[in-house]
Amino acid sequence: MGNQNSGDVHNLVQVGALHGDLHLHQGVGPVKVPAELAAQPANFVDREPQQASLDALLVAPRGARAGWAVISGPKGVGKSALGLHWSHRASRSFEHGQIYFDIGQNGFERTVDHCLRSLGVPGDGIPVSLDDKIALLRSETNGRRLLFFFDDVADLEEVERLLPASGHSLVLCTSRQDAAALAADGVRSIRLAELEPPHALEYLRRSGLAERIDAEPEAAAELVERCGYLPIALHVVSGLLHRKGSWSITRAVRELSDQGRRRRHFHEAFAALDLAIEQLPAEQADLYALLGVFPGPVFGIGAVAALADLAESAAEHRLDELHGTCLVEENDQEQRRFHDLVREHAAEAARELGADRRDAALRRLVDWYRRQGAFADRMVMEPSRLRVVDDDVTGTNPFSADEALEWLERERVNLLAVVRLAVERAWHIDVVALCDGPLWALHNQHKHYSDMLWALGEAVGSAQELEDLVAEARMRSLRGQLLMERGALSEALRECAQAVQVAEQAGHRRVLASALEFQGKVLHARADFAAAVGLFERSRRLNEELGRPRGVALQEYLMGKALTGLSQHDEALVVLRTALERMAEFPNDKRVPSRIQVAMAAAHQALGQHEQAIPVLQQAISATRERKASFDLAEPLEMLADCLHATGRPGSRDHLVEALAIYEQAHSPAAERVRRKLTE
Repeated sequence: MGNQNSGDVHNLVQVGALHGDLHLHQGVGPVKVPAELAAQPANFVDREPQQASLDALLVAPRGARAGWAVISGPKGVGKSALGLHWSHRASRSFEHGQIYFDIGQNGFERTVDHCLRSLGVPGDGIPVSLDDKIALLRSETNGRRLLFFFDDVADLEEVERLLPASGHSLVLCTSRQDAAALAADGVRSIRLAELEPPHALEYLRRSGLAERIDAEPEAAAELVERCGYLPIALHVVSGLLHRKGSWSITRAVRELSDQGRRRRHFHEAFAALDLAIEQLPAEQADLYALLGVFPGPVFGIGAVAALADLAESAAEHRLDELHGTCLVEENDQEQRRFHDLVREHAAEAARELGADRRDAALRRLVDWYRRQGAFADRMVMEPSRLRVVDDDVTGTNPFSADEALEWLERERVNLLAVVRLAVERAWHIDVVALCDGPLWALHNQHKHYSDMLWALGEAVGSAQELEDLVAEARMRSLRGQLLMERGALSEALRECAQAVQVAEQAGHRRVLASALEFQGKVLHARADFAAAVGLFERSRRLNEELGRPRGVALQEYLMGKALTGLSQHDEALVVLRTALERMAEFPNDKRVPSRIQVAMAAAHQALGQHEQAIPVLQQAISATRERKASFDLAEPLEMLADCLHATGRPGSRDHLVEALAIYEQAHSPAAERVRRKLTE
């Protein structure tokens, strides 16, 4: 046979005599470089902190293990958009390609097949068994710089099997499962929340609606709020406004205010939530529905346990599971919350529970807030102070003084929401109890005027519905105090005068003594000091008859302030010293002694005794800081500034600046006075 070739061959070697070894090398074709990312998302806004977190993965040392990041959150929050936007931005860091696959629609094994094909493995070269496929994928990715973007991952632990043994590669996933628990496995967990309001508006601007937004800025702010600041809803609204070119922003707001139309426009988001709830275990789905009736914007473990009639440990476990599926979020106060659209969906689910079950859950919740609020009230304020609804608070108080105040501040919005709920359901005794108890205790430490004025107005109405003259007198007195603090002195005087009249009609001496005190304080604020002294003296005698030394001391304190107003400063100091001595019988009351000291300092100031006033004020300020009562700091800070200025000592301006900040936060009219002092 001759050394001839006839026919087509791919590789041919022709030799004569062969001496030694023969080495054959097949030529290697170009390595496939996948570039599977879709186009960058339109109108992408913000997410700068999350992008910075992903950027850090590009330079983090990892050894022989790919980086792994998971972007989690509910449907429509912008997980895929962030992943795609960042992947394009970082694509140059992955010279061997970027592979994208939607695991949610295709499953895990098809994902492995896709990755192998994307890396150039022919179909007949892909093994049959899943383990062999994964082993081949590791071989194909070894030493390469690749980005894998897996969308809508249901089982994150499966993805870990696909991690390349190359520190130069990165796997990015989106999921509706929270990934925080995988941090120990090297996962960079990025949980997305809704956009901030300015960024939600910017999204609509970038979608071609800038002129219409600028023409109606207030309506635009309401529109993005009704979208829950979620990109999926903003996208829908953008399309709606472009289709309805004649619509104003106000018209779009009106459209989304109709529940039926809103449901239709946001059907994709609600359908995804329907599916998510169907996939939950029964006990989690049940809690989700119960949370749909929760009246406040955030919910703590104790409140949820009461609502669902669960032990706190069980409530916490179920909340953690809902958090893990991105149906609830957690804030830095260990409270949970819903995204706005999720809250709407949960409210719909709650309607399926039936009226009796909803009512029973809400009744348990209100009772819990009353009990916890009563404990907090008694730790923040004197336990024996006047309360017209005497809640049963037997058992160990769960709060320290600091914890009680923190709880009241943290739960303030929920307490107001529970009051609103009680008003709607005509649970009038609950309205009065919550306003007279925890909300009033909080007001005495931190001021929130508009909310509290509304609540006390409702409490007056509830007391009238109950035909409870004692409660009505008390609620009118408290409301008069707030009106006085806001500078509405005429209205405050009318409210307090009516409180005295109702208290006299009720024949309740302790409530009458309190009503006289509040009326006297309004007269003091109107500079009618002589009339104020008369009312305080009358209240003092009633407290003395009732055997209430603390009440006597309070009236002596107020009389001392009024005597200072009458320029009877020496007499005022005598009365105030007596009041301070009397308060020694009440060591747990930290507030009243400080207020007496401030009144004594005012008398010293009026006598020109600034050197004597300074240490008294410093002591009062120190005690007030210890009990974390921010508003009560403002007056002694302002007075200390005046004393320091009068004696030529440094520090006056710093104290005025701090006082101004407190007054401004509380929207107090005293802020203007301090501003004038700062400009003098």
